[in-house]
Order: sequence, then C-alpha cells, then structure tokens
Amino acid sequence: MRAGTLTPRLDKTRIPSRKSDQPESLKEALAEHALMFDNAIVGIGMVHERVIIRCNRRFEEIFGYGPGELNNQNVRILYPSDEEYERRGNIGYEHMRTHGSYSDERVMRRKSGETFWCNADLKPLDPDNPRRRAVVIFQDISKRKADEAALLHAREQLEHLVEERTRELRQANDALRAEISLRQKTEEELLASREKYRVLFETFPIGISITDDHGKVTEINQALGRSSSRSLQAALLGGGKIPSMELTHADGSPVSYEQLPSVRALEEQRVVADVELGVRSSSGRVRWFSVTAAPIPVKGHGVVIAHVEITERKRMDELDRQRRAELAHVSRLNVMGEMAATLAHELGQPLSGTLNYLHGCQLRLASEEYDPALFHSAVTQAILHAEQASAIVKHMRQFVRRAEPETVATDLNALIMEMVSFVDSERRQHRVAMQMSLSEDLPEVRSDPLEIKQVMLNLLKNGIEAMQKTTEPERQLEVTTKWDQRRWIEVSVADRGSGVSKKELAKIFNPFFTTKQDGLGLGLAICRSIVEAHGGRLTAASNGYGGTTFRFTLPVEK
Repeated sequence: MRAGTLTPRLDKTRIPSRKSDQPESLKEALAEHALMFDNAIVGIGMVHERVIIRCNRRFEEIFGYGPGELNNQNVRILYPSDEEYERRGNIGYEHMRTHGSYSDERVMRRKSGETFWCNADLKPLDPDNPRRRAVVIFQDISKRKADEAALLHAREQLEHLVEERTRELRQANDALRAEISLRQKTEEELLASREKYRVLFETFPIGISITDDHGKVTEINQALGRSSSRSLQAALLGGGKIPSMELTHADGSPVSYEQLPSVRALEEQRVVADVELGVRSSSGRVRWFSVTAAPIPVKGHGVVIAHVEITERKRMDELDRQRRAELAHVSRLNVMGEMAATLAHELGQPLSGTLNYLHGCQLRLASEEYDPALFHSAVTQAILHAEQASAIVKHMRQFVRRAEPETVATDLNALIMEMVSFVDSERRQHRVAMQMSLSEDLPEVRSDPLEIKQVMLNLLKNGIEAMQKTTEPERQLEVTTKWDQRRWIEVSVADRGSGVSKKELAKIFNPFFTTKQDGLGLGLAICRSIVEAHGGRLTAASNGYGGTTFRFTLPVEK
C-alpha cells in the first residue's frame, strides 16, 4: 500500500478466473488490507473537514488514546494550541491544493498533555478540495529530534573548544566547523569529529604523543617530530635509558622511569600536569620541557602526552631571579645604611665595655700590684663584650652578603624571632612595644631564609617608623603567625600609626612609590616580588583601630 492512500490494490495474479469466486477474493483482499492498515508501523488516519473518520491502532498509540477514542474527533485535540491548529491547517490545505500533498515536522499533543515531535504526511483524495477526505500519516520522531538536539549540543561544545585554541588552528577549525555543519547523520558527525581531532593532533604547535594501554608510544605529531631527535623523544617518553641523555627534575635530581608523567598517568589513571623535566645531553646542554599526561578512556589506548619546550622561559626566569637577587641585595644594603646609627649605637655598647675592661687591666698591669682573680674576671668580661660585638657584625655581614638563592626547609617562627631581635635596639630607641602571637603548630615552609628575613625586616622597620608620631602608650607593633591547617601559613605585621589612605594603598607596592621623604620606594615592591616568587601573596590593609596591617602567605612544605 502506498503511503497516503487507502485504496485497495490487488495483485493481478490473484484475480479470480470465475465470476462466482470474485466476492470471496475481494473479501480476502479487503481483509488483508485492513490487517495491513491496523498493523502498520506508522499512524494512518482518514479525515474529513478536519474530523477523524477512522484511524489505525498505531495512530491511537502515538497520541496516547485507546481503541476508537479518536473516531469522529476533531483533530484540534491533537494540537498544542488553537493558533497552531489554525496555522497548520491553512498552510497544509494551501500546499495540498497546489502540490497535491503536504509533509512537515511539527509539535503535536498527546492525550496526557505531553507535547512531542512528529512527522506528518497528508494526501487529499480530491486535490481540488483538500478539506474533504484526506489520508494523514503520523510518525513519532521524538527520539530522532532528541538525538539531533544532543548532536547539536555536542557540536556547539566542540566548536567552543576549538575557538579557544591557538591562532594557527583557527583556519583548520573554521574548515572543520563548516564541514560539521553539513553533517546530517550521526555516523557522518562522528566521522567529522574524528577527522577534526586528527587535524588538531597533526597541526597543533605543541609536541603531542599517544601510547597504547601498555605505555608503548604509538603516535607522535609533527610538532614533536620536528622539534626533537629520536634520542630526545625516547628520553622524554620513557623508551629506556639513553646513554647520551640524562633526564632530571627541576631541582637537579634524576628522573626514574616510574616518575615519568606518562607512566604515572597510566598507572594512576589521572591527569599529571605541568611536570618540568630537563634533558641533559652528553655535551652538557639542557633542554627543559613542561610535560602533561592524561589517560585516554578508550580501550586499547593509554595516555596522551603534551610536551611544551620551556628552555627559553627557564632562561628568562633565571635572569629574572638573578636580577631580583641583585635588587634585593641592594635593598639590604640600603636598609643597613638606614640602620647605621642604630647599629653604631648597638656596637658601641659592647665595644665601650670591652675598652673599659681592657683599660682597667692595663692600669693594673702598670701598677704591678693586682689581684689575679679580678684581672681574670675583667678579661672574661672584655671577651664577652667583644663576642657580643662580633655577633652583631656577623649578623650584619650575613644579612648584606651577596649569595645565591637557596631554598631550604625553614622554621618561620624562629626566623621571625631572629629578625625581631635584630631590630630590638631600634624598637627600644623609638619606645615601641612588641606583641608576639606566634602559632606553635606551624609546619616548615620551603623558602630562601635570607629573602624572607629581608621581607620581615622591611615590614618591622616600616611598622616602627610609622608610629613616630603616635603617642607612646599606643606604640605597639603586633606580629602574628597562623596556619590554615591545609596549605598556607600567614604572617601579619600590624602597627598603630597614622595609617595609609585608600589612594596610597592602591599604589603602595608600585616600584618607586614611597611616603617617606628620603625613601627609594623599592622596599615593598621587592618584598612583594620575593613573596610571589615563593608562591605566596603580600597584601596591605588599613586597621579598624588605626594603622596598617601587612600580611603575607607562604605555602607549607609538602
């Protein structure tokens, strides 16, 4: 039976030869056609003036009605609204009048009120008068529409991802997007997706390799092939020990096979990101790479590995570190210059004591009458005063020395107490009271102690100097340490000076910005760069009770 008609068509081979057999054969043919009608996999109905005269069981199932419920019902009950009912009717009748049939995809309504997508085909028995009897065929296409919507959503996500890629991939992305937009079937869409990722893999400017589920490299892209030799690839990808290549961590320690990002990602089934690896050749040259490995959730595949060469970045980081160290050294010298008077006074006391005791010894020796016990006591006191002066000089020399940065496990509380002791003379000279609130459960941090001492000294001196105009009972400098029990240790230095305006707070860490008449404006800028180089943050805020609080954070040692 052709879609859109109910007229029985009999096979010529079955036409009876005798007139007496015709009624029986016709009855059988009609029964067969009725059976086909009632068991069709699409909904078929006959309508007249938009009233359903009869429909098959599939028609009733599609719209959620029981047997016979739709007979003699106006098709309005199948539409979600009066407007849609009128609009579809006008369009359909006009199209059938001019073309003889009409087909479209539309939203209809089930008996339960649920709306769904279906395909409608209409064929009038009389094209000149389509409102009279017409055959209508409905197919439920909800699943197909849902698949199309899911496919469209997936395509939009892929397009968004491609848009974020590098400028070199935009042309390829545009071509792929244009190709994807032409895809109308699921198989074609999947094929386009595979092709797109193949182009990304081959044209991506970052070196990429793929392994099987045993860790054996099966593919490398053009970027990796162009930028590295086979020996270098083998060293990075774990193809065995290469005599001419040595793989190292950022701290210089050797990298074992088990520590390779690709091996870890495959073993742990997780992304291992941004691991810095150095490849040292027999000539001593080191090339640095940032390696990220991620497992591929497809049977037979292992991990995908991205290799970004960062040799130049490491070189620039080293230059920046050297410049920062040089600037920090100059800043420490400047601080020592600012503290010259205080340090001279601090040294003067033990040196004066030493001289006094030695002069006394000299006088006793000249008189040739002296008590050996008293003489011994005087020499002992002179030695103690000299050792005190020596300790001050040694501390100063250590602080201002030009040294290579050295990152070690550091007891932050002990370091803070050392710097508080270092400024003790200046603190007493300005009559500033010190309040210490140091957490006892602080874990160690990994830092360059000399640089962190410089940060603490700068903050302590700034706090003392900020309270010169504060009345003496209010001159209190509070130092606090605390740990968030996870990753960060916070150190705060709070003074009770005149405070800093909002405008000044916004610029306080800018190089060469200073509120002091004779200041260079580099101290806080250098302090911030030191803290950030250690992975922390340095901030400043006004106190509610007057003055300013400086806070810096450092990550705990893992």
